[in-house]
Amino acid sequence: MALKTEKTFQVPEPAEKAWAILSDPRKVATCVPGAQITAQVDEKTYQGTISVKVGPSVTNYKGDVQIVHLDAQAHEIEILGKGQDVRGRGSASMKMTGRLRALPDGGTEIASISEVTIVGILAQMGSRVIAEVSNIMFDQFVKNFQALLKQPSDTPESQAMAAREASPINATSLAWEAAKGLFRGKS
Repeated sequence: MALKTEKTFQVPEPAEKAWAILSDPRKVATCVPGAQITAQVDEKTYQGTISVKVGPSVTNYKGDVQIVHLDAQAHEIEILGKGQDVRGRGSASMKMTGRLRALPDGGTEIASISEVTIVGILAQMGSRVIAEVSNIMFDQFVKNFQALLKQPSDTPESQAMAAREASPINATSLAWEAAKGLFRGKS
């Protein structure tokens, strides 16, 4: 199943401060629920994991994230990610493009386009539920990104956030929230 999403949000901090996070996959991973960078292979390639809880079982994906394009002047980044379920029950791939735009008030607009392909157990939830789960995860990402922006980069809290153990995404509760959102939308 393939899903393309385009999202935009704004933060009150300047573009350079937001770029310092967006251009560093280790920092971005701390904002993604369930994700963790486990190793840096080279300047543009990282290994990582993401855990998704479906019912009583946890599905763990291991994979690589590669920076394909990085333009610090234009504040643009393109990332490719691929992962396999460690038990062989599926795979996922993602292409994400992010762009920052300085706002007249000193804040920053962050726009992203993500193309995700999911095969296996998670794809069985269906495209409407996956799209709604994606919206909920994006909201969590934005909250985590904003919290990271508010912390000076050299504080123990920001270092702890970067080194934290990732908790699995609870896809069952996200799917339930997504289903409730879909039902509310029909009334």
